[in-house]
Amino acid sequence: MKLVYASRTGNVEKLVGKLGFENTLKISDGNETVSEPCILITYTDGAGIIPPAVETFVKNNKDNITTAAVSGNKERHPDTFCFAADKLKDNYGIQILTTFNKEGDDETVSILKNALN
Repeated sequence: MKLVYASRTGNVEKLVGKLGFENTLKISDGNETVSEPCILITYTDGAGIIPPAVETFVKNNKDNITTAAVSGNKERHPDTFCFAADKLKDNYGIQILTTFNKEGDDETVSILKNALN
């Protein structure tokens, strides 16, 4: 299992660091590829969209993405909080493991650790 993530402000990267998982790949432009099952962790961009690089990655690797976790900012974007999760599910059929605020909390870490093991 691989952990693939995108982080713009550092919140998702902080969460990934808390997981202590070594088999990771950070999305930079979306042209990265994976040849094994992976869990995707991403942020929600702007007013509830999937970040463009993440969307490119998903289109190229959808068959290997087993599930996703999505970050948002409840305080700044309460009306579109974690809408990227809905779009990943509706547009690509990706199961959503969890949604979380900013870098997540202990429960988020626990959910992700269980999924990775």
